[in-house]
Amino acid sequence: MDSKGSYHRNELKKDSLGVPSIFFYIIAAASPLTVVVAVFPIILGSGNGIGMPGAFLAVTAVLMIFAVGYVAMSRHVTNAGAFYAYVTLGLGRLPGLGSAFLAIFAYNAIQAGLYGGFGYYTSTFLSNRLGIEIPWWACALVALAFCLALGIQGVHSGAKVLGVFMTLEITAIAMLSVWSLFAGNVPVSEFSLEPFKPSAVFAGAFGVAIMFAHASFIGFEGSAIYSEEAKDPQRTIPRATYLSVAFMGALYAISGWLVMNALGLGRAVEMAQADSGSFIFDVGDDLIGHNISVFFQVLIITAMFAAIITFHNNVARYLFSLGRQGLIWGRLGWTLPSRQTPWVASVVQSIMAGMVVLIFAICALHPFDQLFTWATGIGATAVILSQLIAGIAIFVFFRRSSVDKRTWNTFIAPLLAILGLGSFMFWTVRSLDVLLNVTGPAVFVMMSLVFVACLLGIAYGVFLRLTSREKYDRIGRALNERELDEPAPEAT
Repeated sequence: MDSKGSYHRNELKKDSLGVPSIFFYIIAAASPLTVVVAVFPIILGSGNGIGMPGAFLAVTAVLMIFAVGYVAMSRHVTNAGAFYAYVTLGLGRLPGLGSAFLAIFAYNAIQAGLYGGFGYYTSTFLSNRLGIEIPWWACALVALAFCLALGIQGVHSGAKVLGVFMTLEITAIAMLSVWSLFAGNVPVSEFSLEPFKPSAVFAGAFGVAIMFAHASFIGFEGSAIYSEEAKDPQRTIPRATYLSVAFMGALYAISGWLVMNALGLGRAVEMAQADSGSFIFDVGDDLIGHNISVFFQVLIITAMFAAIITFHNNVARYLFSLGRQGLIWGRLGWTLPSRQTPWVASVVQSIMAGMVVLIFAICALHPFDQLFTWATGIGATAVILSQLIAGIAIFVFFRRSSVDKRTWNTFIAPLLAILGLGSFMFWTVRSLDVLLNVTGPAVFVMMSLVFVACLLGIAYGVFLRLTSREKYDRIGRALNERELDEPAPEAT
């Protein structure tokens, strides 16, 4: 750090990502094909049934409103910490550290779960299709090694890989949608709009539907994480954020509506309830034929790997941000001179994920039913809480700052987002047993992990305030790379 308190020696590579690259990272984190394969049948069979497409539209509306304040804040904050930076500037140092720990926990949990899903699908495919027996955890660790290599190589290289994977994913979903128009049991002229009616959307287990629908968008908030590496971040970040949310909402709602109508609304629900795991594979063979399920089985593997790459980069940049400020292990803020990538943070993040994989393997726990379901479920809950806290911080920041006086962008939209995300959190907590597929005390224990992660961050901030005032005062510095009329410092 120089005499002015800047961190030029450990900067990320600037002007390396445009709108397409960030868009690929966002969509890859959500993993659309994973949503179609794994989430569609859950909402159909255990959620609000035929109201599934409407649930996706409801979530899209809330997240688009949240994005208004989120991108308004991104115009004034350029930092790899995202939620951490926003919450620190809006609510203060202690909540900021709490949100940082919460986000790191959330993304780590989701990535660990994705390794379980990747290992399960890869091992099953190799066994059933090629007769090769490889343990799921070995497949997961191979993916971890490739992911680490891409993370160290740089986000630009990762974006190229994601571009290929995402093209294949969207092609598969588009094929399923197009064939639904011509090869279904119901002619297009008889397709029903009932899935979008309030009576259908709010029917059945609405909380389960909203919870899983929201989880299908996880990762869009990661756009701000790449602001330091983006080309013209004041324009790139907003465009990538709005585009990704709108794209995913339309993709999920339209493809779900088409598939359901092609099968027949009642039959779609029955098939999802009978065998949710193979629902889309069976639908593909039914509508397209030619054993197309093999193609989908390969793509679900690449889709999960694409999501793993994105969450790896997200966690690495949170660790990098905290390390660069000297708040935790300083070497986490080191970058590779030749690539300007957070290589130490990437290695540490990979070790953490690998330890989770090995623990589940040693304990002989199921990679999908337990590791994937538990870890991604807890991670999804933590992301909703992170978004809610960030929404509150954004609202407070613009009340205390004079940098932006647009009423819709800085007051109305953030307030509506808080109400919407608060309701999502309420429904998620109520339906957590369904999300995690556990009952009794296990639900409380798993749910407590989310709040414990946040409280640990706050407790660490209190510890710094009592033992190292210099480090504590450093929280929130180096958040902005532009001159900005910041809110007045909080009283300490």
